[in-house]
Amino acid sequence: MNKWLLRSVYIIIVCATLFALPMAKRLYEPIQQNNLAVQALEQKQYDRAIEYLSQARQAKPDDSVIQRNLAVAYNSKALELEQQGKELEAITYYKKSLSLDPSNPIVTRNLVASLNNLAVTRSKAKEFLEAQKLFEEACSRLETLHDDTIVSNVRSNYAGLLTVWGYELLRHNKPQEAADAFRQALKLNKNNAVAMIYLGDIAYDLNDYDTARSFYSAARALDSENASYLDNRLTMIEKEAKLENLFRSFKDPLNRFRLQYVPYSGGVEVSQVLAMLNEAMESVGQQLGLYPNRSVNVKIYRSQDFFKVSALPEWATGIYDGKMRLKVEDMQNAPSQVRDLLFHEYTHAVLAMNIRHPLPAWFHEGMAQLMEPQFSQSIREQRRVHAALADRQVTFESLQESFKDIRSKEEAENAYLLSKYFLASLKQKYGDKKLREWLALMAQQDEKFESAFEKVYGVSLKKAQDSWIREQLDH
Repeated sequence: MNKWLLRSVYIIIVCATLFALPMAKRLYEPIQQNNLAVQALEQKQYDRAIEYLSQARQAKPDDSVIQRNLAVAYNSKALELEQQGKELEAITYYKKSLSLDPSNPIVTRNLVASLNNLAVTRSKAKEFLEAQKLFEEACSRLETLHDDTIVSNVRSNYAGLLTVWGYELLRHNKPQEAADAFRQALKLNKNNAVAMIYLGDIAYDLNDYDTARSFYSAARALDSENASYLDNRLTMIEKEAKLENLFRSFKDPLNRFRLQYVPYSGGVEVSQVLAMLNEAMESVGQQLGLYPNRSVNVKIYRSQDFFKVSALPEWATGIYDGKMRLKVEDMQNAPSQVRDLLFHEYTHAVLAMNIRHPLPAWFHEGMAQLMEPQFSQSIREQRRVHAALADRQVTFESLQESFKDIRSKEEAENAYLLSKYFLASLKQKYGDKKLREWLALMAQQDEKFESAFEKVYGVSLKKAQDSWIREQLDH
């Protein structure tokens, strides 16, 4: 089974308004170049004005009027370049203007705004290092800028960049570096609830419940959109913290899995469980083209504790809800059954780690069954699918959310069979390649579930489902 959370991380683009400077109106009569430059400025011929004023300044380097007008010319040229989309060149001219008039608030504001806007553009293109340099330079000038709105926007945008960067670091299995980025984001914007949630997630994944509780509680006061997720995590922490001292850890030399278990005897030993999980990673990765972006947290519970923590119905055997949760009793089954269970739950984990947009429960459960080593189809199951569809006992619409709310074992079995046979038919009809393309669109290009399906299969998901249902009922 699987639960998931969607949290969109946005950089709020605040494009600051840029301002022109008034040029010095008093003409310095003895200097012809200055007079010509002023005329050029009035005619918006900024390159010519800069040329005249540069020549004039060489002759009279201490003349304040010439210096002031040259600063105006540089700022005006920068504004023109901004309008042409040449932000980097514009920044160079703003800096030239400030070199002549360091305390000018308008030029400072324009430079900071330009750095901010270009940094946001780089952030959206995921050019994080370049964006960070631009934000750092913008932030270095904020103390001289007496504009609370601009200061707030720059810091908020930089915090947004660091939050997105942290998310990318998490995706590449660098939790410590990600945590550093999220903490820096919070220093810039103390109300960054997304950074708080991710810091809570990192701590929770490490079973550091006190730290996780602190971040989740702080985020809960700020983020109503993710209230359900945060409430669930806070509830889980209260349950899990009471059980933590029951577990032992089993070291994975490859650091792919963080495996904890309560002591047990008989059945599949913990070392074999780890070996099977590594088999699952290789097998599922080869079939789906997906691998986890961080270590997978696996916990094997006593039966009564499993149900207390997971709140699952009695027919359930496992769940992935950010951690893979299993029961000791199921580890004592035949090795082939244990392998199926581990492959099944691992598939939930790798889907959840790679695909940001929500996936319907039927897809999660269908994919997990396809990945089981003993996957098979039978006439008996097909007849059962036919009967369930004919009586409308299950529908795709009713299986969008987690199966954990299905209380009847028979109803749950029907739900699993519907999920399994629809995806199996897609795989048989279109091949493995199409299935991998569908997953890749969602995982690599952040495409939403149904639109990704239509792009790959050339038909809407609803039409494909309706067609499959008709085929089942006609048999």
